[in-house]
Order: sequence, then structure tokens, then C-alpha cells
Amino acid sequence: MDKTEMTQAKVLKVVEGNEISLPSDFVKGMSQPFGLAILVVKDRNVKIYPVGSNKVLYLRLEIEKLSKSFLEELTSIFERADLEDILFTSGICQEASKCFYECYFTPEQLSVEVDDLRDQISGITGVKKVKLVNVPLE
Repeated sequence: MDKTEMTQAKVLKVVEGNEISLPSDFVKGMSQPFGLAILVVKDRNVKIYPVGSNKVLYLRLEIEKLSKSFLEELTSIFERADLEDILFTSGICQEASKCFYECYFTPEQLSVEVDDLRDQISGITGVKKVKLVNVPLE
């Protein structure tokens, strides 16, 4: 893991029993066959988000200079791609010239190809690096 990443995640198979040590009523309450487990490194919290698929994408942006239009441009790209259901998002500016944005989402909702989404996000003012990868299935 890169030291600048704020989270780690694995897609876990959610079943009753001791495999992930959740009480059966939690598993039933999730009512989804998978869970996205995210470790928020800074807070040392683990969060589990119920998901209907084992396919989850992780987007991480390294932002060279955070512009006033960054969120507006990102939101516009997400809207055009029909990306409405973001499971988790995080952002931090470690210095004035070193900011990061992360989010996790299921790709089924996208109306564009993942490579097209990556290309559009790369064009946002101030974005230095885009990482868009599948979260590993555990």
C-alpha cells in the first residue's frame, strides 16, 4: 500500500457463520451477497458496505493543485457517467500542493466505459494522477 492512500479495501463474501464473524442478523440485515470492507487508515476504522456484486471500483486522484472548480468538474463527470451511488469517499490535503481524493463505487451503474471515465477525470484541472482499479475479491 502506498503511504499516501487513506484506505484499504477488499470485497468479502458475506455469509452467515464465522467467515467474517458478523452476527447472522447483521448478515440478514445487509440483504446483499457481498460486503465492501474499507479500512480507514487514519482513523483505524473498518467500515462494511453491503453490495450486490463482487465488482467494486476504487478511484484515487492525486491533485497537484486543488482548484476552485475541482468538485464542480468531478461532479459533472460523475453525473454524465450516471455515477450516482458512491459507497465511500474521502479526501485530504496534506500540503497546499498535495491533495488526494478517493472513492469506491460499483461499475454496473456507469453509462460509460471505465477507460472513458478515467480519461475524463484525467482532464480535470489540477489532477496529476488517476488510479481507477478493481477492488480485490477476498
